[in-house]
Amino acid sequence: MCRVHRYSTTKYAVLKDKHMATKTVVAGSSVTASQLKDFFRQIDDGSINGIHVQAILEHRNPFGLDNIVIDWKKVYETLGLLKVDFNTDGLNDPNYWVVPVFKGVTPNKVVQALRDLGVNVYLYVDDLDKGVPTNDRDPAKDGDYRVKFLKTIEADPELKDKSAETLAKDKVKGITLLERLLLELGYFLATGNHLDVENVTLCSGSRDSGGSVPRVDWRAGGRVVYVDWCGPSVSVASIRARAVVS
Repeated sequence: MCRVHRYSTTKYAVLKDKHMATKTVVAGSSVTASQLKDFFRQIDDGSINGIHVQAILEHRNPFGLDNIVIDWKKVYETLGLLKVDFNTDGLNDPNYWVVPVFKGVTPNKVVQALRDLGVNVYLYVDDLDKGVPTNDRDPAKDGDYRVKFLKTIEADPELKDKSAETLAKDKVKGITLLERLLLELGYFLATGNHLDVENVTLCSGSRDSGGSVPRVDWRAGGRVVYVDWCGPSVSVASIRARAVVS
């Protein structure tokens, strides 16, 4: 038996009978007790969070990308690199992924954090830190910085069929391998899901020791974040860069 709190207005019903699943909780409403039960179950298991609830209250799409907020403080706590003076201002943007990159974070550390969270990660080279030495932006050399990309699950569709060489000629600044892995970790911690489930992000801001370009995607068949590479002249519709937004 499920009892709903009785308010003094008497507008709200107390549900006592065995047919409670079809009973409405508020007079004149179509919301049933079984719907509320399932709603709270999903809150309990994390399928629905405070961001979703607030969006519903504001009559917005609760599952739109603009409602997804990456908790970068949690990301860097997970990495063991949280700064005492970490400033989160400007990191929550409805239209862009704003990625803070701290000195001390490396691709190897992000991969290890993902694995510690139970995410299977395939690497085409065991040591990404040594294997991918050339990057347009590098916190080890440049210090802390922030970089911004369009807020999308898949890499930029307008950059399909464009090789890293073409992007360089067009002066398109692309995401680095470290930035893409950080974004993967942040998105997974926020949603439990993965980026690039249909296409592949070309990390055109990075080069491995042989001059090839790293790329990252989620392969649902193998349940694995896949980090591999392609030549700088390769252009395929499913392989797309993520352009830095100035």
